[in-house]
Amino acid sequence: MCQIRNAVLEDCSGIAKTQVDSYRTAYAGFFPPAYLEHFTYAEEEQDWVEILTTNTDDIVLVAISEEKQVVGYVLARAEPDIFPGYDSEIIALHVRQPFQGKGIGRQLLGHAIKALIARGCKSVMLWTLKDNRTRQWYEKLNGKLVGEKSYAVEGWEISEVAYGWEEITTLL
Repeated sequence: MCQIRNAVLEDCSGIAKTQVDSYRTAYAGFFPPAYLEHFTYAEEEQDWVEILTTNTDDIVLVAISEEKQVVGYVLARAEPDIFPGYDSEIIALHVRQPFQGKGIGRQLLGHAIKALIARGCKSVMLWTLKDNRTRQWYEKLNGKLVGEKSYAVEGWEISEVAYGWEEITTLL
C-alpha cells in the first residue's frame, strides 16, 4: 500500500524519474523517439522544483512506496474556465510501470479530486492521447468525451482527446 501526500522539494528527483520513465514507456510509438529521449531526469527535476516553489496553487501529490520511493504523482489545477464548462484539470497522472494495476493511479486521482473539491471545484477534465490505452480507464470512470485536438511534434501528428466530469464528485 502506498502513502499519498503533498509533494515536497525532496520528492522532485523521484517525480522526475517517474515522469521521464513513464513518458518513454507509455508514449513510445506516439511521439518521435528523439523527442522522448530529450527529456532528462536533471531537467525535469528542475522543472518540478520550479513548480513546487512558484506554482503554489497547483496540486502536486505523490504516491510513496513502503521503501519511501516516489512511484507515482498527480498534478492538478483549479482554474475557472480552464476548459469550457469545467473549473479544474488533471494535468498529469503517472505511475511507474512496475506499480501499475495496483490502484495507485485511482488513489492519486481520488486525493486530487478531494483537493479540488476543497478549493470549490465542481467539475474536472483532462487530456490524454487519442490512442492511449488509458482512455479505457477514463471511460470506465464515466468520463465524457468533450474535446479533441491535434498538433505536430517533429513531423509526427499527435492527437489528444479530452474527458470531462461535469460533477466532480462522481470520481470519488
